[in-house]
Amino acid sequence: MKSPFQLPPDISINSSPEKAVSILHRMWGGRGVFTCTIGNTLTSTIPGVSDAGDTPELTLFTPAADVELLFHGRTLCMDGLPINPGGIPTPATLTMAALGLSGMAVHILDGGTRVKPYVPCYHMGGECGQDIRSGQALVNVRESYEKGVMLGEMLSRDHDFLVASESCAGGTTTALAVMMAMGALRENLVSSSSPRNPKELKSRIVSEALQAAGTEIGGMADKPLEAIERVGDPMMPANVGLVVGAARNIPVILGGGTQMCAVLAAALAMDGSIKDNLVLGTTRWMVNDPNSDICRIVEGIADVPIISVNMDYGKSPYEGLQAYEWGYIKEGVGCGGSSLAAIIGSCGSIDCDALLERVHQEYRRMLNL
Repeated sequence: MKSPFQLPPDISINSSPEKAVSILHRMWGGRGVFTCTIGNTLTSTIPGVSDAGDTPELTLFTPAADVELLFHGRTLCMDGLPINPGGIPTPATLTMAALGLSGMAVHILDGGTRVKPYVPCYHMGGECGQDIRSGQALVNVRESYEKGVMLGEMLSRDHDFLVASESCAGGTTTALAVMMAMGALRENLVSSSSPRNPKELKSRIVSEALQAAGTEIGGMADKPLEAIERVGDPMMPANVGLVVGAARNIPVILGGGTQMCAVLAAALAMDGSIKDNLVLGTTRWMVNDPNSDICRIVEGIADVPIISVNMDYGKSPYEGLQAYEWGYIKEGVGCGGSSLAAIIGSCGSIDCDALLERVHQEYRRMLNL
């Protein structure tokens, strides 16, 4: 018999507290499943847009490398670890810890990549996304969405809740473009993997993208798939479909930061009936980011709870991990959502101390590689 729900100190409710408690209670002690949708967009290769790779070109390797870490504990598509230019490790280190401790099943969706990972994937029909300044970023958006719906419905039959996450470098810029095209966001509140969030550059790219797509802020309010097709990235349509298909039956944790807000906005535009089965699961680093505002973004979309995991790397002996406390990385590869799911599924017996200990084990092992 599972223990009754009691909010542990390891997680914080940041919005819609009554709804948050209700959905946490429904998931508490349940059997979760973790998914990560990967994608490449050539938008990430614009100099200065993304720090999710040691160089702009290496950002195309980051999603494949991230999910290879989840399966193999090392990367096969590239040498070394996926890092940012300061040598700070991928958030997949925390995801690995959460999945290792919880034993959750893992499924990878390839929304459309240039660099293919050596892991089993669901191929969703998409291709590597073009620079969104072309105004025609994606192909096969409807196919990717419909396959996502089918997969979400399938996974919902055997699990009590689902975590939907992403790894797509350059994705905060495409998220900003899609949310602006839909009118879900009218100012630049998205995050960055760097504490020096290049807001002016992102806003300029998005302005050029909307102009090339022949639209304006709010011009595609009722056309979420068209907004994604024109100015999005290939992670989005597959994840939107996955969320819609699963949330029709079970609670879904959208595991991530401001990139997953674009998925949230599009999913609700496709099927508003799923709202009470959705929660955004992220990290305290994301919620406390002074250069973005995930709470305001979600507030502008819908009354959906934001729940964060109170991970703290401040006392870690490793400078690469301490950098998370200095404003680097913050989220990605579902690290917040998988950690939240590990805590929920274990009725709180997996806590932040256990996660941190496992992160250190994984990090030491990877450094030795």
